[in-house]
Amino acid sequence: MSENTEEKKVTEAVTEETAEVKETVKTEVKKKKSAERRLLEHRLKIAGIIVAVIAVLVTLFFTCIASYSFSEKAWHVKFDPIHGYSYTVYQKKDFTPAHIVIDSCSKGSSEVTVPDSIWGVRVDEISDNAFKDSVKTVKLGKNITRVGEGVTDKTIVLPSGYGSNGFLTSFKDKNGSGFYYKALADQTMVAFAYFGEQASYQVPKTFGGITVSKAVEFYTNDTFTESYAEYVAQSATVVPYNMVKVQLIEKEGVDPYADMMDGATTKDKLRSALLTLPQNYNYNSDGSPADGETAVKLAIVQRGNGVGKTCGDVMVEYPPRDFVSAVTYISEQTESALTSDEPTFTEWMMDGFVTP
Repeated sequence: MSENTEEKKVTEAVTEETAEVKETVKTEVKKKKSAERRLLEHRLKIAGIIVAVIAVLVTLFFTCIASYSFSEKAWHVKFDPIHGYSYTVYQKKDFTPAHIVIDSCSKGSSEVTVPDSIWGVRVDEISDNAFKDSVKTVKLGKNITRVGEGVTDKTIVLPSGYGSNGFLTSFKDKNGSGFYYKALADQTMVAFAYFGEQASYQVPKTFGGITVSKAVEFYTNDTFTESYAEYVAQSATVVPYNMVKVQLIEKEGVDPYADMMDGATTKDKLRSALLTLPQNYNYNSDGSPADGETAVKLAIVQRGNGVGKTCGDVMVEYPPRDFVSAVTYISEQTESALTSDEPTFTEWMMDGFVTP
């Protein structure tokens, strides 16, 4: 009986000890789980704070600093404290590389230098009224090809080596002097379009502190000449034609050019060359011109389309680049008909500006 009692006591002691161990283990597990849970909660809290901060920063970025336009495929940067400009970053599209248009300048100093690039993207245009009245001198970056309104009262400094890369800068001053300007490679300005009234027409002597070497005489604006002037302003390489000559071609085709030739022999040679131009034209199956360049080439040579439309009627139906291409083609193909002292068709289109 005593042995059983002793055995029972041992069993109870072992059971009691096992229970204590189990309880200790449970306690330790609870403590460990509690510590892990607290660590997890701490990490979740930190993650929540980080997400909230990021959300606030993103909100501030898109409302105060930048916004994206899906239609333009462009970023509108409203605030860039490093460079001091608001600008639009246009993404690469077709054959147009990524580029930046300056919208405004927050700098109030009297002299401002426009950078060649921002964040590695070239800066090629300045919008209307981008500079404060306190800015008196604007030094252009080497990639600038277009400058908008609002620099009439400022001194423009062209970049070092201007014109060597083939790019030319255009300036709009329609709201000031009434002209569009283009800085030539010799660092003079040509005033190639005038949008004011004839009564207020004045030949400018300078623009932006740069000498105006020639200016178009007064002409009457029409749909085509306005679109042509805008095309020249937007092109980095196109040198403007005399707008008066453009309107002569609208009315008469190549006749004004042919009539200004010296001597009957040259006129006959030129007209013969015009009538026998290489037929690198594109036609539809019904015999109509298949593209604008073909239509404009034919209209210039034929003084219209032959069925009632004038040359100007045809020109206005197509982009100005087709007109420029047609003039270049005709000029190249008729050059051999000229004597050494007579201008090509292209040279004649650029000639006749008023000299200040």
